[in-house]
Order: sequence, then C-alpha cells, then structure tokens
Amino acid sequence: MEINIIKSMLLAGSKNILENKKTLNDMNVFPIPDGDTGTNMDKTMTGIVKVLMDIGDRDLTPEDFDELYKSALMNSQGNSGVILSQWLKGFLRALRTETELNPGNLDAAFISGTESAYASVADPVEGTFLTVCREAQEDAEDLFDEDTTVKDFMKNVVEGASESLKHTPDKLAVLKEYDVLDSGGMGFLCLVTGMLSALDDGFVYDFTEFESLKPSFSSNGTLTTSSDGEEFGYCTELVVKIEENKLANFNSDTVRIDMNSFGNSLVLVQDGSDLKIHIHTLKPEDVLSYFHKYGEFMKLKIENMTLQHHENFLTAVRDCAIVAVADGDGMEELYRSLGVKEVVKGGQSDNVSVQNLLNACKSVRANHVILLPNNKNIIMTAEKVRELCTDSVVHIVPTKSMAEGYCALSLIDAEAPYDEIEKTMLESLEGVHSGFVSVADKSGVYNGITVNAGDYIGVVDDDVIVSSSKNKKTALKALTAAIPGIGDVEAVTIFCSSYDNISDIEISKAEVSVFCPNAEISVAYGGQEIYDMVILFQ
Repeated sequence: MEINIIKSMLLAGSKNILENKKTLNDMNVFPIPDGDTGTNMDKTMTGIVKVLMDIGDRDLTPEDFDELYKSALMNSQGNSGVILSQWLKGFLRALRTETELNPGNLDAAFISGTESAYASVADPVEGTFLTVCREAQEDAEDLFDEDTTVKDFMKNVVEGASESLKHTPDKLAVLKEYDVLDSGGMGFLCLVTGMLSALDDGFVYDFTEFESLKPSFSSNGTLTTSSDGEEFGYCTELVVKIEENKLANFNSDTVRIDMNSFGNSLVLVQDGSDLKIHIHTLKPEDVLSYFHKYGEFMKLKIENMTLQHHENFLTAVRDCAIVAVADGDGMEELYRSLGVKEVVKGGQSDNVSVQNLLNACKSVRANHVILLPNNKNIIMTAEKVRELCTDSVVHIVPTKSMAEGYCALSLIDAEAPYDEIEKTMLESLEGVHSGFVSVADKSGVYNGITVNAGDYIGVVDDDVIVSSSKNKKTALKALTAAIPGIGDVEAVTIFCSSYDNISDIEISKAEVSVFCPNAEISVAYGGQEIYDMVILFQ
C-alpha cells in the first residue's frame, strides 16, 4: 500500500474528531463549562488538515511529514491538544522516509507515537490518552502474524482502543468517582476509528468539511494569515455616554453583531448609560461614526498597531518582559498596569495555541520572558513554547488561575532583573489559595458535595467545596468559611465578571470579613467569562 494512504487516514481521523467534538467536550468531570478536550484535539488536527490542503494530490515527501507535525504542534492548545501533537510527532517521524505502508512500519509508527506521547508528560497518569494509545498498539501487536494486513492492524488498534477506554475508570480514581470515561482516550479512539475508515474502498478524499479553513502557516511553519495571529490596523478605544432618550432601545447584543463587520478583538461593556468599546479595525472612522449616533464621546484613543509593530521591531531588545494569559478586559488592564508587556486572550475553555503564545513571547523582544499561563491546562502549552522560543529564554511561573497571576505580579518590580522577578513571583505564591464562584452546568457529587445543575458552586484549588442553590453571595460566604486557615488571611481580592456584580458583592464584604477579621477585602472588575467571581486569599 502506497505511503500516500496516510493522507487519507489523517484526514479521516481529523473529520471524526471534528464530528465528535461536542461529545468529547461534554465528557467532563467538573460541573462547570470546563470540557475542552474535543476543541483542543480538533485544533491540533486542524493543523494537519491545513498542510494536507497545501499538499493536495501530489505524493508525500519526508519534508511533508515534518510540516504535518510542525503545524499540528503550532495549532495545538491545552493538555489534550499538546499530548495529541506529540503522539503525531512520533507517528509521523517513524514514517517520514517510508515509500509504502505495511503492517510492520505502521506498528512501529504506533509504538513511536506512544513513546513520544509518554515522553511529553512529566508525570504520566494511567487511565488517560496515554494508556489507550499504548494498550491499543499492544493489543494489535499481540494479534500480529504473517497474514495481517494494514486494514487488519487498524481494526485491531480500534478494538484495542475501545476495550482500553472502557477500563480507564479502573485506572484513574477521578473517572470512577464521577462514572465517566476519559475524554482524551475517547479522542484517540475517534482518531484511529477515522483512520480505519479511510481504508474502505468507498472513502473519498476531500476537504468539504474543512472549507472554512484558511492556511495559517507558511512552508517554514511561521504564521502568515490568521485572525488569531498578529493584528495590524488601529486599536480603537472609546467611552460613550448614551443619550437618555436612546438608552431604552440600546441593544448591546445587536451592536456586537454589527461590530463583526468592523474588525476583531471586540470588547464591549455597558454600565448603565456608560458604554466602553475596544476594537481592532482598519477603519476607525467607521467605528466612531457608528457609536456617535448614540451619544457623546467621553474618552477616545486610536493607536496605529502597524506603526507600533514596526517601532517595536526596531527598538532595542529589553532584558526581561512578562507575558500572561488572561480572560477579561478588566484583568488585561490590571495585568498591564502591573508590568505585563503582552497579554494573550484565553483561559477556561478557551486555551491558547502554541503558535499564539509563541508569537506573544517573540513580540516582546526580550532576552528573558517570564510566562504566566494562569490555567493548569495551559502549562503544558507554555512548556512547548519554552522549547520552541529561540529568541528568548522563557521562564514559566506555573500559575493555575488568573488570581494566582495577579498575586505573582502584585509584589514585583517590573524593571528588576529577571531572576529577581521570578524569585519574587514564586515566593508570593506560597501558601495562597485561589478559587471561584460559578454556576454549575451539570448535577453530580463532587468532592463529596452534592451539586445540582443551576446551583452556585464555590471551588478552591480545583476542589468543589460548597454548593448553594440560593445565590452567588451565599456561595461566596460559604467558600470563604471553608478556606484553610481563613482566620489568618491578610487580604482577599474578588474579581467580578461584570460591573453589576461589583456593586452586588461590595454589600457582602462585611459578611466575608467575619471569617477573616484582619484581612483587607477588595472588589474589582475582571470581566472574565464563565466565573462570576475569581477570588484570591493571601
């Protein structure tokens, strides 16, 4: 069988992950919108499809295998996406010099993929993607004989993956506790099931389901045309005081839809009659004309990002710069005020890709980059960026939440040497707790706490510790009371998702202070999605 069949197998695997993306996302053990395995794995395979589009009908070359892996890695995001990219690394590199596909070298490719995936994880955990890909290959190899065909081998891989997936709860306690299968392992089963389907006589090689994809990477793996990459044009910010007679009919959802045709990176926040807008556009005059009909401009700023890019490129390389991931315009503004040079939008259920994070690290032009991932699912992505970034030495401070990111930034001197900044950040994180209050989107028993969909839950350090059917303020008080050593806490900072939440939570400060009488309690606007409140206890 010609090696070119790999193109069909990869495309079919990509399609099957895409078709099952929602199912993979829903296979989530946590009672908030946290499921992003399907999205992350789909992003990785999108990188594969983009290169396949460039290759088209021509024969594969060894360099194509390199480009397929490189694009998969650069598009990958989240732990599940990065681990999949590393499995693809081993799988593809084992085949790069082959001219035909046979059961022997296909088995060797699966072995190489498994070894590469395991090597990418510092502390491999069984009952996950790793187990399923390993046991699938081992089962297929056990059935291997001289009569085995490529299709036989792939059937055995699929059957082995399916059987292994069934037993993931026996190997990982958290899966058994919540009575679910591992989503990453399910993603691998989707991949190999799709690959098997490409070996059927009726399989048609086409990109119909991927027509919306536009190539984002050139032949050397660099970003060329992508809305997620570098943005030029005008960064336009304005505050509008909506006229009283127009306030009742103002619809922010309609305005957001209208703004899609004006540019991207839109942030729109309404607080009563005050409207704050941030957008990147090529025609700021059109944006001004649109909003001027609603009222008077109270604040206006327009910056030429193209000019800034070239000026930044020409400026001297700084010794140290901080790059952080954040979700919410309030958090971004706060981070920048504390010395962050580049903020990459992302966070819960919106993990950033390796490429976007790498672009940010390169854009700050520094000898040393201190990177704050601010989410446990972005730490592995950050580690890949550290490997890939040749322009700077990347230092990762493994913050797992935006609250921890704020804590790490709050005591530093942003102009100090990089080693002093890193040391201060790591020390500041010792003994702190971060949590959030959010609405549960599913029912179940989590960490011994009964949760009903629609309840407000309080989570500290990744564990559900309270659930309240009443309101967010009740959940906040219950969460605060459950913090270890709460009586000794010196500061509590609450970041709210909306301005409405701020006034609401301000009323609760006195009730929270009962549990930590010596703490300074502050409430600020974060603008983050999903979480009503993000809380830091120091």
